[in-house]
Amino acid sequence: MLKDKVGAPQTHVHKALLYINDLDLFLDEADRAVDILMAVFQEADVDLKDEIIFLLGSLVQPEICIWLHTILADPDQARGTRRNAALQLSVTAAALENTDELRARLLADINHPDPVARGLAVLALGWEGNQRSAAELARLTTATDTFVQQAATAALSHITPKPLDLHAKEG
Repeated sequence: MLKDKVGAPQTHVHKALLYINDLDLFLDEADRAVDILMAVFQEADVDLKDEIIFLLGSLVQPEICIWLHTILADPDQARGTRRNAALQLSVTAAALENTDELRARLLADINHPDPVARGLAVLALGWEGNQRSAAELARLTTATDTFVQQAATAALSHITPKPLDLHAKEG
């Protein structure tokens, strides 16, 4: 699953594959698993990178969200890997208690020199309950960059009040 020139020790690669295939083991060793999976990520092939993104993204931790943001903004990563990081980020961010730092980073990326990073940052802003970004996303639906327009429309379609918020307003 790794490229020929592997920088991560084979024991880490083996352990990463165990974590991917055994969620209980991953959760039991979460702190150690995060370090190993992030180390293996750098040398992993595209398929393993995607597995690592989705597995680590299942942890609701601000540090993981910042790591996902780094991937989506990295022009050296494959476009699909970057997109998967943005999508996972939009799912994970919805469960964070404080999204201020993440939101600020993503909003700053709207002006990123890399057009892919701009669009993916916009897409990532579309997490459930992120009404604070709705006005900016609505403005971006008329951007000159078609990818940014499409990402803003997709992001807006995901920004809905959380179900508990709706019930609180009803009662």
